[in-house]
Amino acid sequence: MVKLYYFKNQRFSKLKAQCERDQRLFVDPEFPPETKSLFFSRATPPESVDWKRPKDICTPDPPQLFVDGMSSHDVTQGKLGNCWFVAACSSLAMEPSLLEKI
Repeated sequence: MVKLYYFKNQRFSKLKAQCERDQRLFVDPEFPPETKSLFFSRATPPESVDWKRPKDICTPDPPQLFVDGMSSHDVTQGKLGNCWFVAACSSLAMEPSLLEKI
């Protein structure tokens, strides 16, 4: 059994229900789509960042994080130094039931 820990009392089921009720997409107040969320020690990014949701990148196909199975080695760090995202995806790959929720 997986023990769940909630960051700043953010619970997926509650957040999802609120967004569905309000008919809006979720924007994390702890990680807003702003430059300050990406760079801790730098005031401006090394290049322009265009914030997009998965549906805006993958249209018309539905977005998929893992295809034909998954492994914690399927994701790699990109130019933004997104080790936090890589670590989260790798962790999800090791627990398929949590990945399905997301």
